[in-house]
Amino acid sequence: MNILMVSLDYPPTIGGITAHVYELSQALKNIGCKISVATKFVDNNQKAFETVNDVNIYRFKLKYVGFSYGLQINYFLKDLIKKEKFDIIHIHGMRPLEFFNIKDIPLVYTNHTSGYLKRIKKGGYRIPLLKRLFDKPKLFLAPSEELLDVPFKFNAKKVFISNGVISNKFTRNTEVRSEIRNELGIKDNEKLGIVTRRMVWKNGVNFLALATKYFKNQDLKLLFIGDGEQYDEIKTILEENFKNRYILLGSKRHDEIIDYYSAADLSILPSLMEATSISGLEAMAASLPLIGTNVGGIPVIIKDGENGYLCESESPEDLAQKIDKLLDSDHVLMGEKSKEMVDKYFDWIEIAKKTLDQYKSIV
Repeated sequence: MNILMVSLDYPPTIGGITAHVYELSQALKNIGCKISVATKFVDNNQKAFETVNDVNIYRFKLKYVGFSYGLQINYFLKDLIKKEKFDIIHIHGMRPLEFFNIKDIPLVYTNHTSGYLKRIKKGGYRIPLLKRLFDKPKLFLAPSEELLDVPFKFNAKKVFISNGVISNKFTRNTEVRSEIRNELGIKDNEKLGIVTRRMVWKNGVNFLALATKYFKNQDLKLLFIGDGEQYDEIKTILEENFKNRYILLGSKRHDEIIDYYSAADLSILPSLMEATSISGLEAMAASLPLIGTNVGGIPVIIKDGENGYLCESESPEDLAQKIDKLLDSDHVLMGEKSKEMVDKYFDWIEIAKKTLDQYKSIV
């Protein structure tokens, strides 16, 4: 099939949607599909068209105010389909859906996390707006069951397909582990928790910072990779409660993060809302046990007591308790269970096959 992905989030931008669109595109390509991606310019050095890793990238510029972005994207897509025939258009994120009105190509939409849940929570005029948007696709995909739970009826076929991971990219490397831990000043007896999250409201990193006040384990240190509007707030809390036991690396490219998983002993997902967490799956592929909140798609990847523990969201005390509990358990064995689960259920090739089957069901 010839598939056009449409997403404002695509490398070199970072984040869960970026990783999802990139890895799904690569996996679909690897099982024989032709893949193109329509995305925005991030900087002026990028080309309007190029082929990267056998995927065709078409870039558009967005001008003026955000309200008009959807209209601009729709004009761009209409011009693009005059030049190339696509079997499927697959949109990620609500903005490209807003003014979409291409009738003769089946539309697939993936409902990613935060934008949708925020609109549902606020309610009011946003509900009929969402209904108008969701009436457009023939196939409605979501990477967590929560994101399929829409409070109104619409015609699209609704299917849960989780996020995935290329497991062998993250396999634990003992040599790299030693190098990174030496660079970070982590001693052999110390345990390192890794947090690969942007420091924004939905990711709940501030609640992990507050949880440091309640930790009993004195050998635990925390490594944070990411930045965002809560960075200064989180740094202030950590400096007060966890001085000399935390490391803030700021934002890193996705490929730069890989080695840090090998250096860690557990991964922490303190999210307030989340799909099937890609960073959680990556940590699992690196044989790490997980601590995560009982929200969205996180219970899909954390089997409580098997490869980690679930905790209440927005509860620093419960988060700290579950981290201490994990460190008092056989967390190495739990990490092995994580690796086993991710290899069996969450490989991107398997996710791509499920997605392709759903594409075929609407063509």
